[in-house]
Formats: sequence, structure tokens, C-alpha cells
Amino acid sequence: MAAVVMAALAGLLGIIIGRFWDGRSESSRWRRDQTTQSYQRLAEAFSQVYEHIRVVALAEPGTSALAEVTDRARQDKTWDNALAAVWLHGSTNVIESSLSLDREVTKIFHRVQKIQLTVADWNAARTEAAAAFEHFIEAAREELRLPFVAIRLLPDAAA
Repeated sequence: MAAVVMAALAGLLGIIIGRFWDGRSESSRWRRDQTTQSYQRLAEAFSQVYEHIRVVALAEPGTSALAEVTDRARQDKTWDNALAAVWLHGSTNVIESSLSLDREVTKIFHRVQKIQLTVADWNAARTEAAAAFEHFIEAAREELRLPFVAIRLLPDAAA
């Protein structure tokens, strides 16, 4: 009789420990998934905001077309939402690199609203934002324990 009770208690204890372990493992997986998704969303949002800025940069000053593309860029909150997700789920290093990237994006957006750029001017103006994006990707990959990959958004600017 005692052996049966001990076996039942051992089985019950095994179930409790297993549930506890599964809960912790699932929580860790969920957290990693959220972190990964937030980093991916910011990378995708960068592509979108970068294109908005390029269109504004190449628009003719003082035209309704410039006002329209500038308003469209300002109304699109994809960048802000993706940035907030990184702030919620990211590591300190990735958050800092995302803040640097946001500063560069904001700086170039304000600059291109003031003057129309030629394609050559745009190519020169975007190098700091591209470098900040590359740093964000490097920090995100390091956080996710992925191997280092030297990416260059603007291969012709790498020197």
C-alpha cells in the first residue's frame, strides 16, 4: 500500500514539475519571439520610412506634391509603432542603437523638408542613417545570438 501511495505521489510530483518547467520554457520562447518580431518590424519599418524620406527629398520645393508626400510620411505611424515595440522588448544595447537610428531618421527627414536634393545629394545625405541602421542590425543579431554578418545598406559608401 505504501509503495502505491509513493508511486502516486512521485507521478503527481513529476506532473507538477513538468508543468512548471513547461510554463517557464513557454514564457522564455514567447519573450524571445516578441523580441525577434519587434526587431524585424523595426527593420521593415525602416525600409518604409526611408522610402518616404527619399520621396520627400526628391520632391520639388513649394509644390503641393511636396506637401502631400510630407503629410503622408508624417501620418504613417509604422515607424513609431515599431520603435515602441523595440523599447518594450529589446535589450539595452538594441534600444540604444534604435534610438540612434531614430535620431538619424528624424535628422534626415527634417533636412529634406527644407531643400530639394539631387540624387547625388540624397546619396550623400543618407549615409548616416544607413550606418545607424547597420548598427541596429548588428546589435539585434548579437542580442539574438546570431553570427555576425557585415551588412552594408549602401555598398558603394563602405570605405
